[in-house]
Amino acid sequence: MNLQVLRDNLKKLLKKQKMTLNTLSIKADLSEDTLRSLIYSRAKDVKVSTIVKISDVFQCSIDTLLGRSVYSFQEEYIIEQLRTLSNRSQRAILALIDLEAQSTLHSSYEGKDFITVFLPTGNLIDGQFYDTSSFETLDISAYPNSLKNTVDFGFKILSENFLPLYDKNDILLLSRRQLPEHNDIALFLDREGRIFLRRYTSVGLEPISRSGNLIPPGKIFQYSCIGIVIKVVKEFNIELYR
Repeated sequence: MNLQVLRDNLKKLLKKQKMTLNTLSIKADLSEDTLRSLIYSRAKDVKVSTIVKISDVFQCSIDTLLGRSVYSFQEEYIIEQLRTLSNRSQRAILALIDLEAQSTLHSSYEGKDFITVFLPTGNLIDGQFYDTSSFETLDISAYPNSLKNTVDFGFKILSENFLPLYDKNDILLLSRRQLPEHNDIALFLDREGRIFLRRYTSVGLEPISRSGNLIPPGKIFQYSCIGIVIKVVKEFNIELYR
């Protein structure tokens, strides 16, 4: 057991969750002296029961605490994020996982390549959308490899409020593999779980619908970019997005 790795992970978890040693002591039913000795290098060994109690408080596996996780960095990140979501959001993610698993299985038999397309709900006039468990798939097998290697998911326009830029039933192909640059159109998530379709400019996040509101530069830090529009699929006309 590498005690230094355990100490470093404990310090990171305490800082991340803004938890004091006193709080950890109470929740884990361990003395502060025991924890202080462990974290500040005085302890030369640690009981398994102590590690179990600490991992229970932080809701992580013992392997994770000891830096011996069986998961990849990406898997660890996904698990960590899932723990912070509401039950409703977790159900939406489970629905997406089921859909992705079915698509992967289907494509393995037929040589097809699918992506998941979100069907948004919410205030479509202002470009506000909310999480939903409604999805469909899009076959991108015939797309150029350069596009297939970049696109991560799709987002379907279900309103006419985005004319003339987007028609109803257009599918936006989005990538999570880059940061938005000037004039990019992207989906932005706020702290309340709402998604906004906006253009990233020097004056803020500009609406692309007729009645949307500008999100000024001073408030952009409250939003996270979840995908940048890289192509638009016009329904039933493959030549428009080849």
